[in-house]
Formats: sequence, structure tokens, C-alpha cells
Amino acid sequence: MDWLLAPLDYEFLQRALAEAVLMGAACGLLGVLVVLRGLSYAGESLSHALLPGAAIAVAVGAPAVGGAVLAAVAAAILVAVLLRRPDIGQDVSIGIVLPAAFAVGVIVLSQWGTPRDLDSLLFGSILAAGPADVQLGAAALLLALAIIVVAGRRMVLASFDRSFARVLGARPGLLDAVLLAGLALALAVALRGVGTLLVLALLLAPPATARLLVPRVATMLWLSPLLGVTSGIAGLYLSYYADLAASPSIALVAIGLFVLALGVAPARRLVARPQARPRAA
Repeated sequence: MDWLLAPLDYEFLQRALAEAVLMGAACGLLGVLVVLRGLSYAGESLSHALLPGAAIAVAVGAPAVGGAVLAAVAAAILVAVLLRRPDIGQDVSIGIVLPAAFAVGVIVLSQWGTPRDLDSLLFGSILAAGPADVQLGAAALLLALAIIVVAGRRMVLASFDRSFARVLGARPGLLDAVLLAGLALALAVALRGVGTLLVLALLLAPPATARLLVPRVATMLWLSPLLGVTSGIAGLYLSYYADLAASPSIALVAIGLFVLALGVAPARRLVARPQARPRAA
């Protein structure tokens, strides 16, 4: 048990573990809805929109996470507004917002200069997480839980049939906006942990793994955050004992679990498939 408790002797590792748990659970929960609704491209765009907002905030002396949240929420609102137009597809909407975010970021950075800690924005620095980061992570998890409890069933229904969801009184456009806003906050929290380039591993790998292993959405909603938390904790322990970078270790563990599920899922389906009985002559 000494190997399990040794990292807890350091206060910065305690905060990093808390941040990893909150980050993995929030991204795991919302990632299920992202995967089911086919919004993986939207998640990628929002993750890229974090960088200009965070870099601009650092350049003007403001907190990086605050700038990332504002940029991601603004991008989410723009995407949701464009998705309401029937003559504009999802790919086009996201493909317009992403270059716009980058263009604004490049223009501002050209005026104020590139921040010194740009690497931490790209690849994360979870070991430098402070009390404010942990509090923001708790807020993101609470928001993710609220979204699942209040609108989770309608979001899942709209994932399979948006027209039928409208008949039942749901508003898919509003559901898209709520999901994207919650996703923006979760990604901003993950910015400190794994950075903008690796955050998709924590957002998409756990729900994709859960989807391979279990057939029911209700089971995915608890298995995916569990896999996200496992990825965060196991990645930090791997980083501690193997002397590796923390953020890539977390991403690699999440992707490694997905690769293992790829090998297990076909065998599980093969075992579950009933064998055909020979017909009588």
C-alpha cells in the first residue's frame, strides 16, 4: 500500500488528483451526450477555441481559465445559433466558428505578443493546479450532473430522432445550446489538466469505450465518468512512478482503455450471441 499512498504526501499531487477526478467525471458525463449526438466535431472546435481565449487572457494579464471559458462559451453560443438555421449544416456551422475564433486570437496575439506559458495551454499542467482550479472543476461537475438530471432524457431522445423529440415538446436547438455551454465549461477545466491538444482524449475516449462495452445509455452514463476518473488517476500514478509528463500520461491511459475495449467488445458480443441449433433432418 505504500506505493499507493506515497504520492499523497505532496500537497500539489493531492490537488492534481482532485482535479483529475473532477475533470474525468465531468468530461466523461458530457462526453456520452457528445458521442450519442454526433457532436465530436463540435467538441474538437470548442477545444481549439479555448486556446485563443486563454492566450488573450494571459496576454492582457487576466486568468487563462477565465479567458478560455469566455471564448468557449461564445463559440458554443455561435454554433448553437447557426444550428438553428435549417439551411446551414452542422459541419458548416462549426467550420465557420472555429476559423473565426482562431483569427481573433491571432490578431490579438500579434498585438500583445505570445504568452510565455503557451506550452501549458497546449499540453496542460495539472501538477500546477491550485485551489481555484479544483473549485472550478467542482462547478463543472455539478453543471454536468444538472444537465444530465434535468435534460438528459430529452437530449438522448433528440440524439436518435430530433423530429420526434419536437413532437414530444422538446426543443433540440435549446438542448444543443445547453449541452455546448456545459461542454465549454468542462473543456475549460480540462485546459489546466491536459491542454487544448489532448483534451479530446478525455472527452471522447471514455464514452467511446463505454459504448463498446455496454449496450444501454443509462449504463454508459455511469461507466463513462468512471473510466474518465480512472484515466486521470492512473495517468497521474504512471507519471509519478515512470517519470513521464502528466498530461500525456492521462491521455494515453484513456486511449489505452479504448484500445483494450476494442479487443474485448467483439469477444463479448461473440459470447453473448446465441448459438444456432442444428435443424432436425
